[in-house]
Amino acid sequence: MQRILVALTDNEPGVLDRVASIFRRRGFNIHSLTVSPTLDPDVSRITLVTDLDDRAARAAKSFLERLVNVHSVEDFTDAGPLLRDTALIRVAAGPADRPGLFQLAAIFRAEILEVGPESAVLACCDAPERIRAFVESLRPYGLLEFGRTGVIAVRSSGDPASALHPAASF
Repeated sequence: MQRILVALTDNEPGVLDRVASIFRRRGFNIHSLTVSPTLDPDVSRITLVTDLDDRAARAAKSFLERLVNVHSVEDFTDAGPLLRDTALIRVAAGPADRPGLFQLAAIFRAEILEVGPESAVLACCDAPERIRAFVESLRPYGLLEFGRTGVIAVRSSGDPASALHPAASF
């Protein structure tokens, strides 16, 4: 099952390596890893997406919590989190292809960043499954280049735990 773990850590060199090593040593694959400072510049927020069963997820959370530089770890999986990912996609698109391409961009609320003579670059910020659907709809044009940022997550306002954390930390 895909799990979403969010950790608050010290914002200093080596912390990400220690967090990733917990997963590497146990053979847990990380599908997405996003790190950014929080409103407190001394604290980083790490969002990990991985395929773990309940037992392995509890173990990973426990191992992470034991690291000195980790302040807290939460499993957002069952909390109905709001997820976003961003993709930049260059597709083959000559002048004849553009009307259909622009229509797809509008359907998926994607931004057209650049249009060249034979290609276009689009940006899409949405839930991961919507990005997958957008990319699949672009395949017939020819995908030339593709990059994604990784998933970020916040708790839904309907989740009672969302009120437990001040904005400065999460």
